[in-house]
Amino acid sequence: MLPKKFRLPPENFKQVYRQGKKARGKYGMFVFVKTDVGNPRFGFVLSKKIGGAVARNRMTRLLRVVVMEVVNEKNLSQLGMDFQYIAFSYCDKKNLLKREVEGQFKEILSK
Repeated sequence: MLPKKFRLPPENFKQVYRQGKKARGKYGMFVFVKTDVGNPRFGFVLSKKIGGAVARNRMTRLLRVVVMEVVNEKNLSQLGMDFQYIAFSYCDKKNLLKREVEGQFKEILSK
């Protein structure tokens, strides 16, 4: 589970989607917007297109782990941004998902 300070509050999902910039990958898309909060906050959206409840929960758990690993490895804990990850297709391979998320973070930080 993500620590509370890294969770995007539900009331911010629409704001992030409307105002944010997008970085698309094979399995999903990050929507991000700069904020004055002192740390990054993440929210995940997985529709029923991904699969049943078991598949969606598995992918959500993997995304949480991968995102926290990338934040810790790249020292992004002071990055003041809100992120929303919208999944397009199912992926249960941690290393593939991690490579994609790292690539999307590189793209986000270059914008």
